[in-house]
Amino acid sequence: MELNVDDVDIAVVVNVEILRQVLKKLSGNKKKWWIACEPAYVLEAGFLAIGYGDPGCVDRFNTVYYKVPILNQDRPLGGPDRLVVLLDSSVVVAEQPGLYWEGDRVLQDEVTDMEDFLIPILRALVPVLAEYTGARSG
Repeated sequence: MELNVDDVDIAVVVNVEILRQVLKKLSGNKKKWWIACEPAYVLEAGFLAIGYGDPGCVDRFNTVYYKVPILNQDRPLGGPDRLVVLLDSSVVVAEQPGLYWEGDRVLQDEVTDMEDFLIPILRALVPVLAEYTGARSG
């Protein structure tokens, strides 16, 4: 995955350890978020895979996997949890679009998928940032 940040206006940068903690806490509309790859082996690919949907599902109708770019050039001394990822809708990419039944047709809604995936993560990171900086959120 080649990273092009030309379209990034404002983004969130977070390490895998904090991201993992935030993803574990996320839950809504019976959806789940999880790191869907082994962080120790993703540096060569340049991205971390995050699953969104039903982690127990084996078909594409209930799960979408997103590629989230890694900013590290080298393996971090603190291990794979210290890899840093960039969260912005212009650089986060679905491996394949989600599929949805509507009557007898199969449809895609990539914009809604991205909003449903990314916005809750960004919102969940706000109190983490507030705690880190000593600011009050809300």
